Amino acid sequence: MGTLHEFRAQRGANDLLARIRAAADREQLALVQALILDHALTADEFSANDFRGCLPADLPHGLLGAAVRGLAASRAITNTGRTVPSTSPDTHGHRIAVYRLTTCRDQAEAA
Repeated sequence: MGTLHEFRAQRGANDLLARIRAAADREQLALVQALILDHALTADEFSANDFRGCLPADLPHGLLGAAVRGLAASRAITNTGRTVPSTSPDTHGHRIAVYRLTTCRDQAEAA
C-alpha cells in the first residue's frame, strides 16, 4: 500500500485530469478517445506516444493524457503494468503507461 503522500499526489493528478476533461470541448475529447480506441483495435499495446503525431498542434495541453486516463478509468483500455519513456518534450522523457484494449478476461478479473 502506498504512503499518504503518494495517495495525495495521485488524487491531485486525478483532480487535474478531471479539470482538463471538463474544460476541453466535448467533441475534441470524443474524437481523441475514438482515435485511441480505433488504434487499440489493431494494436497489441500502445501508449500516448503512438498518438502525438496524429493530433492537431492546437489540442489543449493535457487532453491526450486525460483521454487515455478516462478510457482506463472506464475500463475500455487496461494498463499493462509496463511503462515507456514519453516522447513529448514537455515531459522530459518521464515514463508513461502502456495500455491494451480491455478483454472479457480483464473484465472478469476486475469483478
